Amino acid sequence: MNRLATYHADLMMALSQIDRPALERLALALQGVKGTVYVLGNGGSQSNASHLVLHLIMSKISAVDLASQIAMFTAFSNDYAFAAASLHALRNMSKEGDALFVISGSGDSPDILVALAEARELNLKTFGLLGFGGGAAHWMCDHCLCLAMKGYGPIEDCHLVIIHMLQELLRHTV
Repeated sequence: MNRLATYHADLMMALSQIDRPALERLALALQGVKGTVYVLGNGGSQSNASHLVLHLIMSKISAVDLASQIAMFTAFSNDYAFAAASLHALRNMSKEGDALFVISGSGDSPDILVALAEARELNLKTFGLLGFGGGAAHWMCDHCLCLAMKGYGPIEDCHLVIIHMLQELLRHTV
């Protein structure tokens, strides 16, 4: 029972860290993207990334889940390196006016950092939904929302709540 109480307390702490003004700025910046928003995460964060794409599309924002193109993603991972898979997808698919939105529990995943570096090279706007204080990804994002929490489960749960809050903002301002 102690583990459940601890998890609950950690989740409540993560939820209390949501910076609502930063979330509103994130929503406004997303509305300003003229092209496609490419979204990427890992593990549970990739599940959240896929969920974010759904809500962006429902809000009339063009969005693509980079990891949903499994044949392309695994081919690039095999031919180059896992960390470089999204780099090649961005090079081949993106155009002026597009953006990259990353979701990462730690903000330090190598593939996330490589994708953000490539997005910067391609002059794409960069967005992040990050935990662990943002990690290295924090400094590579034009717009981001960071949680100080360091537990992956509570961060991923909180990120999903933020995605739904973002959808509410987008739905009522688009």
